[in-house]
Amino acid sequence: MQNIYSRIRSIFPYLVLAGFCLPISSAFGQKEVLTSNQVWLQSYHEGRISSKWTALLDGGFRWRNGFDRRLAYIVRGGVGYSLSPKLRVGGGFAFMGIYGEKEIIRHEYRPYQEVLLKDQLGKLSISHRFRIEERIFKDKVLDFATVDFNFRFRYAVTLGIPLANLSSKDPNRRLVLNLGDEIFLNAGKEITHNTFDQNRLIISPTLQWNKSLSVSLTYNYQYASTPDADIYLVSHVGWLQIRHNLDFRNPHSKD
Repeated sequence: MQNIYSRIRSIFPYLVLAGFCLPISSAFGQKEVLTSNQVWLQSYHEGRISSKWTALLDGGFRWRNGFDRRLAYIVRGGVGYSLSPKLRVGGGFAFMGIYGEKEIIRHEYRPYQEVLLKDQLGKLSISHRFRIEERIFKDKVLDFATVDFNFRFRYAVTLGIPLANLSSKDPNRRLVLNLGDEIFLNAGKEITHNTFDQNRLIISPTLQWNKSLSVSLTYNYQYASTPDADIYLVSHVGWLQIRHNLDFRNPHSKD
């Protein structure tokens, strides 16, 4: 088992590099690459209900060009079921509002299912998340109802590197550097040229204040397709992430 862990740790940088280079190579020779600067604010909440069940809730807002233009908001809720301490399956529903110049022009309804695997490689932590989304879009600005549908497959891998302990009394108070990559692929009869949806390369210094609270100031290099087959979009995203992990179990019932 230790040999397997060592092999995974040795190839991790190449996995991230492959995920980063895939969309770049797919767009080679295309006509145009646009750029965008964005700011995202998101809060994530996990509540342990029992030794097996976890309630999941997150919400966020996104801006373009600093805080000049509203881009989108998202609210997502779900549940997770732990098959083992390292493996969790889950599902839920997300609702997203997408802005035009000044108002919401499109809604997205997004059921999802996922598998989350977490493990330790010595002092390093590693997680893999596989998610399937069923995306339903409804335009608000047209006089007639238009509804689009497609599937989206997401794979995210994240490596946590502990940098420093910040308290001699609380071992959970520390500084961690999270590095990750997530690739998104579309599927469905309405998908023509844009099977590749986007790729996110993540660099995320994280202050782990205690077992329940962490704050991450994340840089997200996002490379995405657009409705035009000849145009791709590079976004430089500053992403503030706040995470709460709560435990609602009766102390006497914990494993």
